[in-house]
Amino acid sequence: MQTTNEVTVAKKESIIIKATVAPTTESVIKRADALVKEREQYETVTLARSNKELYGILGKVHGLYLEASKDIDCLKQTLSQMKAALAVRSIKVQVNSPAITVFVRYVFNSDRKRAYNYTRTLMAAIKANVKPDALADFVEGKGGVEECKKDFSKSLETIAKEQALASAIDAIKAELETMDPTEEVQMPDSSVHLSDDCNYAFVIARIGSGKKLELLRTVPTTTKALESSAIKELAKALLEDENSAEEDSKVDKKDMASSKALSTMTLKQVNAVIA
Repeated sequence: MQTTNEVTVAKKESIIIKATVAPTTESVIKRADALVKEREQYETVTLARSNKELYGILGKVHGLYLEASKDIDCLKQTLSQMKAALAVRSIKVQVNSPAITVFVRYVFNSDRKRAYNYTRTLMAAIKANVKPDALADFVEGKGGVEECKKDFSKSLETIAKEQALASAIDAIKAELETMDPTEEVQMPDSSVHLSDDCNYAFVIARIGSGKKLELLRTVPTTTKALESSAIKELAKALLEDENSAEEDSKVDKKDMASSKALSTMTLKQVNAVIA
């Protein structure tokens, strides 16, 4: 039988004292510096190498899409088969998605956000006339996929409208250079200065009786901004006339066969192209 004193001794012997070493600023900074080097190694070697490989694959997807786009039937059938394969993988692609998205999701099997970023990167490259083998340099020059996506942040509808307007402006310029004048008139006490290598003079006119134009005065100086604005308005009117005439017709293959146009076309628009 143990005495009271013996029990007390036993309890004291079971206590374990642990000493805690306080961290020093020097040790923390040293470990932080080591992490800086580790991060630099990751960014300059590991990450750079993996990004280079990623851009290389994206470039090949870019080239493959442009190759398929040379023949609308080939593109349609390829998209159809890829969509079927994606459905088996439980990956859905909406009909209003850019057609090139199907290629991206088929190759990368990625989530929607990554597919969106990669798609926008490729569309930015196509818009900038970048060849597939130069895609890596293009993406690196922009600062990466995320920056390319931001550079192509406009909606597909906006891009399509801008391209259509640019084409209409070219058409109007060509028409103005070759069209015959409706009438030649002499404006008294008028002189026009064409600045900035402009080509056209502008006359202030009033709508008179019978909707006839009453020519009043010439604008003394034509600036590039004035000329560009006028031509742009003519181009808008041209587009309105074309849209009205083609409202119920399908897109003609010749009008939409360029790689630039196809890069912004949705799956629905591709399927609407007449082969």
